Amino acid sequence: MNTPPTPISDSNISALERYAPYLSAKDYQALLTVIHESAPIALRVNLLKSSNPPQALAKWTNWYGWETSPVPFCPGGYQLKRYNTPPSQTIEHRLGYYYIQDAASMLPAALFSPSNTPSLTLDMAASPGGKTTQLVDLNQDHGLVIANDSSTSRLPALKVVLQTWGSLNTVITNYPGEKWGAWFPETFDRVLLDAPCSMESLRVSPSHPHRSITPDERSRLAARQLALLESAVAATRIGGEIVYSTCTLAPEEDEAVLDAFLKAHPGVIQVEPSPSRQLNAPGLTFFNGKAFDPQVAGSLRFWPHLYGTNGFFAALLIKVGAMPSSKVKQPTREFASTSLSRLSDSQTNQLCKQVQSLYEFVLEAVLETYQCTLYQRAAQVWLIPEQYLNRFSSLPYAFLGFPLGKLIANKLELSFEMVSRFGDAFNANIYVLPDEYYQDWLGGTDLRGLPLEGIEMGTVVAVRDKLGRNLGAGKALPKRLRNLLPSRSLLSN
Repeated sequence: MNTPPTPISDSNISALERYAPYLSAKDYQALLTVIHESAPIALRVNLLKSSNPPQALAKWTNWYGWETSPVPFCPGGYQLKRYNTPPSQTIEHRLGYYYIQDAASMLPAALFSPSNTPSLTLDMAASPGGKTTQLVDLNQDHGLVIANDSSTSRLPALKVVLQTWGSLNTVITNYPGEKWGAWFPETFDRVLLDAPCSMESLRVSPSHPHRSITPDERSRLAARQLALLESAVAATRIGGEIVYSTCTLAPEEDEAVLDAFLKAHPGVIQVEPSPSRQLNAPGLTFFNGKAFDPQVAGSLRFWPHLYGTNGFFAALLIKVGAMPSSKVKQPTREFASTSLSRLSDSQTNQLCKQVQSLYEFVLEAVLETYQCTLYQRAAQVWLIPEQYLNRFSSLPYAFLGFPLGKLIANKLELSFEMVSRFGDAFNANIYVLPDEYYQDWLGGTDLRGLPLEGIEMGTVVAVRDKLGRNLGAGKALPKRLRNLLPSRSLLSN
């Protein structure tokens, strides 16, 4: 099954005409052709749960009847040319083994340089979270990622995406992006600014239908984008990297914003041109009679016909000089007011022993590898990133920590999220589900009358099928296996 073409309106064709002078006749015709076709579905493999993306993809391709091609600018990214089972209707998707994401939107995070040391990253406009999970993967969850979004209503969905992905080293904040540069000047190794924009991707899709954009709206968006970019650069340390991106191809919001920054702040950033050269996707050097700084040509302009994606714009920027600014005191509160209390070494050791005894899984290694510490609030136990505690503990957050589980009479009951992230590495207290119960289980049904030999009653069980797939968590009770799949993970939804 393939995604059907999306009809395109005459008004959208009219909007395309202003780009005709900036493309060859051949490229413009290719653009006119491709916008009548829906961009292929694409997905990106979760590197926290699948260390070998091609191997994981080969299994899914076999199981679900997929035909794929790699996304050339994103390791672990694939476009689906054909599928029998939609990628949204698999247990792997519901448990965060991959993220469904337009291929073009994989570009911004992929532009950052690889790092072998824990980095400090700010995702300035993080919702819905796809690019944030990619930032987590870049450093294999070893560096702190602050996922910020100015919209309070978007935060719960962002939290679900990060917990489903299995990210331990993230914190979600809710502040205007324009504030970060003054609050934390020259602090971050990486800043991603995927800026709010007009979404003129030039390829109509159900989620982004074409609409008319007025010059006044473009002007207001560009002014905000420049303010956000100034904040992003100010918050980045010298030598650090900034990626500026939008899902629009309007030059007023893309090259013109970079040009305005370069002219207002000479000697502060350099546009890194190598990705654009490698992908043959240069930015414009002029538009509507206005010439841009020559560096702007090093940005990336993804016309939809180049890689079969939606339209996209991105630029990798290197901070090479100081950006004068006045530091402003950030919001603060005492960490004690969160009601999170650190577990003692003896308490931590006791919980690690319980996990080792029940699942033959070394929790101490998780705490050491990912530099997390156990904290408790009421009965819930959380893994809290030490880098947050050391550098940002006084900054109020919206969501913090990864749920380890809850204490019931001093016994740890693992969270569903913990089993989803690490269940593949468990070596005990595992239940292999018979094939005939598979659909009922994925629909959220409790199972009764099952033989649960070798399973400790009253505990959370890692559930798998005969193919070895992680099917989430259940609780073993004397007469049933209680289904712990949250509603978002059910395939009946």
